[in-house]
Amino acid sequence: MDKLRCVIVEDEIPAAEELSYIISQHEGISVEGIAYDGKTGMELIKSKKPDAVFLDINMPAKNGMEVAKNIKKFDDNIDIIFVTAYEEHAVKAFELNALDYVLKPFDESRIAVTIDRLMQKNNKNVEYEKIPKDILNELIDKMDREKKLVKKIPCERHGKIILVDVNDIYYCYIKDDKTYVKVKDDSYLVGYTLAQIEERTNFFRSHRSFLVNIDNIKELYSWFNGTYKLVMDDEEESEVPISRNNVKKLKKLLKM
Repeated sequence: MDKLRCVIVEDEIPAAEELSYIISQHEGISVEGIAYDGKTGMELIKSKKPDAVFLDINMPAKNGMEVAKNIKKFDDNIDIIFVTAYEEHAVKAFELNALDYVLKPFDESRIAVTIDRLMQKNNKNVEYEKIPKDILNELIDKMDREKKLVKKIPCERHGKIILVDVNDIYYCYIKDDKTYVKVKDDSYLVGYTLAQIEERTNFFRSHRSFLVNIDNIKELYSWFNGTYKLVMDDEEESEVPISRNNVKKLKKLLKM
């Protein structure tokens, strides 16, 4: 089988360059060009006539959904892989017969899955699954989860209830069978369990007694017996343990 040819249409230059580099690590596919807006992207596609297009959705001049429709009018055989930070367009993307829908930030193993599917589709001797159920289910599950997330958590402070923005929380912890949230310079009692907070946020369960906002981690270091400790970016530079079973999960989240 000849090498597959693709183009990238992505308005963020660092993201486009990163994606191009990841694709270039695969022998069976080549990047024939990069465009940084929808209008130029369509011109590039007509010029190069690629086998596949890695296409961002939110772009200036012409968004990815419009470009996708124009691609299919130009050549229905060109495969479209949407690359975006937003999962809410997934259903509409598959209605346009997109081959795949990849969320940012890019993960090399996830891009490898996409390229494998491209190879399968273009190899007549291999059975091709048009829309893998696990990919679509994962996106739908994530959409459902995002709808349930809260922006503020009610906490007790000096006998009053205050609403604390989840972005201001560094970690949550259990002490004397009570649950607390830690902000930059204080801790507040909260009426939820760690499990309930975990369901309503994107916080990471580092330990049975700790739930961490990964956006507020300053650093981490190896401790003992395969465990790690997190150093938070609060005033005290609090240290939070990570159980051995959760180290691998955190490294995956942090792309380590």
